[in-house]
Amino acid sequence: MSNIAKKPPVVACPNCGTELIWDSRNTFRPFCSARCKNNDLVAWANEDHAIPGQPLEDVFSEDLDGNY
Repeated sequence: MSNIAKKPPVVACPNCGTELIWDSRNTFRPFCSARCKNNDLVAWANEDHAIPGQPLEDVFSEDLDGNY
């Protein structure tokens, strides 16, 4: 058996790209800081980020029209 300890993975902050060690002690994971975490939240709120798919307005109007 080897005594070599596994190194924790290094990941890039999704907001700024800063490399950081993936560690449970980082309360902002996967971000590097509170600032990057908040910037990401603001981007979602401003609809700068989006998940591809049919807009919800279209889905709701289909339900109201009876087209399933």
